[in-house]
Amino acid sequence: MTLSHRLSVLLLTFLAVTASAIGTTSAAPTVRTTWIPDNGNGTYTNPLFYDEFSDPDIIRVGDDFYLAGTTMHAMPGLVILHSKDLVNWKFLSYATPQLDLGPEFRLEEGKDVYGQGIWAPCIRYHKGTFYVFSNINRTGLLVFTSKDPAGPWQQRLITPGIHDLSVLFDDDGRIYAISGYGEVHMVEFKSDLSGLIEGSDRIIIPHGSAMGEGHHFYKINGKYYIISADYAPVGRMQCARADRIEGPYETVAISARETMGTQRGWWCGNMGQSTAIPGSGAKFDLSKPGDNEFGAVPLHQGGIVDLPNGDWWGFSMMDFKSVGRTTFLSPVTWQNGWPYFGLPGNLGRSPRTWIKPAVATKTNRPQPTNAVTISPERNSCPSGNGTTLQSPVNGRWPRSRACCVCTRCRPNIFS
Repeated sequence: MTLSHRLSVLLLTFLAVTASAIGTTSAAPTVRTTWIPDNGNGTYTNPLFYDEFSDPDIIRVGDDFYLAGTTMHAMPGLVILHSKDLVNWKFLSYATPQLDLGPEFRLEEGKDVYGQGIWAPCIRYHKGTFYVFSNINRTGLLVFTSKDPAGPWQQRLITPGIHDLSVLFDDDGRIYAISGYGEVHMVEFKSDLSGLIEGSDRIIIPHGSAMGEGHHFYKINGKYYIISADYAPVGRMQCARADRIEGPYETVAISARETMGTQRGWWCGNMGQSTAIPGSGAKFDLSKPGDNEFGAVPLHQGGIVDLPNGDWWGFSMMDFKSVGRTTFLSPVTWQNGWPYFGLPGNLGRSPRTWIKPAVATKTNRPQPTNAVTISPERNSCPSGNGTTLQSPVNGRWPRSRACCVCTRCRPNIFS
């Protein structure tokens, strides 16, 4: 089937399912009380979560999909979600109940890890074991392992850390990680993941190749692919490929300038993850974006995942003003051996609403569950499954008094 024929079929299917839903609905439209990406008519609308879920990484194991994302200083940390169709996600587990790696994690000695902690996790499955790799800023690399993605998880610390890494279990049994901004480095793990092989660090893509950071590393049909996020001149996704893991790599942009019509939000110039937590009376240096300013808004920092039927889908994040960095799902079109985000005839641009992935399992449209709220009498999470700010100190922050974000009270993510 030619690209033009395939695009025609996709568009006709999209129009058919939309028209069918309109034609068979006689009741007045319901008012949504929470965001639901599944439109209930065979289509979905981005973002997947109307809430912060940054640095996504997705894998498929059989008919199941698993998603991990950044949780920074919030505890429990490193959330794992589960889906059957890439659109509807449910909370599965946290990889760690808390990180107690020093006084800054306990807000002691005037220290804190606000905005630090768990960044850009890489989730993998290999020979019956689930792995999550995440650099803990200023501390080192944590490797979480479990036979069951619902937990419990074990963890080990490897130093030095590897910022925004992606891991590949190669066919020959060797384990590699890549990282770096612009200049892509590769290092090899010891076979038991007890540490890094000394002297294995090498540059596989030099500066000047249009690569960025937040890499996602794959081996597909015998070729090595690296997808990364770059911000020069504006946010985009760059892909590199090679016949050998050490290169040489060639690169191409697979998604660019896709903002879904969203303008960059206001910017605070004097407060951030590397500054002290502002105290009473602190003044914020706010800047209004210029007209039609992109910044880091366009889709970036994501990767790809395949379906059992051979289709491919892309995932990424987009800065969405005060909502945060939100997760987006894009159809992938392979052309000349490159996995472009988007549809034939419009490569590099993703639809905001499109046909759901073609999976065998049919998922019922989720219903809002925000009838469950935090009880004002108890001042606690009704499920007991929430997050506290930084590492809770046993005996000083009982769950009934802790500041928490309850997963049952955030149905836009976890329902």
